[in-house]
Amino acid sequence: MLDSFPLSTWYGLAAVAVILLFAVVLAFAAARQNRKLLAIINENAAASWQQQQLLEQLQTQLQKQQQQNQAEIEELRTTVIGVGQRVLSLESMLRESRQQLEQVAEQQQSFQLFDPESKIYSRAMKMVQLGASLDEIMRECELPLAEAELLFNLHKQSQ
Repeated sequence: MLDSFPLSTWYGLAAVAVILLFAVVLAFAAARQNRKLLAIINENAAASWQQQQLLEQLQTQLQKQQQQNQAEIEELRTTVIGVGQRVLSLESMLRESRQQLEQVAEQQQSFQLFDPESKIYSRAMKMVQLGASLDEIMRECELPLAEAELLFNLHKQSQ
């Protein structure tokens, strides 16, 4: 019965069989390639998902850091304003103190001009500065011993 088919039919059947075998091999190769591509796609999808999760975490951290920075900036701003107000207050107090000091200096100067005894003490201090002895100061300024010693000792300590 196999002899009843012409040789061309056998060649045709063999060609069909080879084509079918080639198609099956190609189908297996394509399936294998598809599995590899699917594995790569899955790996990329997993990596993309991980990157997305990481990105979301970073965005959350960034937002928290920005909020913290804003709070710190506000705190610094408040502190700087407080320090500025304190500096202005201190400057005002310093001006007032200088004015009071000038007034006291003027009053002291006017007291020295009107107080004859202050002239004596000023003269005695000058003499001490010039190196006069205790006896000379007592004699020239007509000061008692205790006052002359006090002036003499005060000036010696300040040197």
